Amino acid sequence: MNVLFICLISCFIIYIGKRVWKKGNTNFIAGYGKVFTPRNEKQLAKGIGLIIMLFGFESMIFPILSLLFEGIGFYYGFLVVLNFFALFGLMIKDQMQREA
Repeated sequence: MNVLFICLISCFIIYIGKRVWKKGNTNFIAGYGKVFTPRNEKQLAKGIGLIIMLFGFESMIFPILSLLFEGIGFYYGFLVVLNFFALFGLMIKDQMQREA
């Protein structure tokens, strides 16, 4: 039952990522317009949407795999940390781009 609930939440996370991808808007980032102003908002939104969708897929797959294998939580945590750094990497990459 818990796995089903987690899969439903994961589907919602994937849906949110798809919406971010399609909208091309990143005004949900803290400090938007004051501290952080994206240079290429559409490209940044696609990258962030992709990472959110990947997190949703990871959140769906790992609970199912944890039923079959022991000690897989470490790998899930490692991927979550990688997703976190990937988001910051995208934001840094966006700021390093030249104005077109």
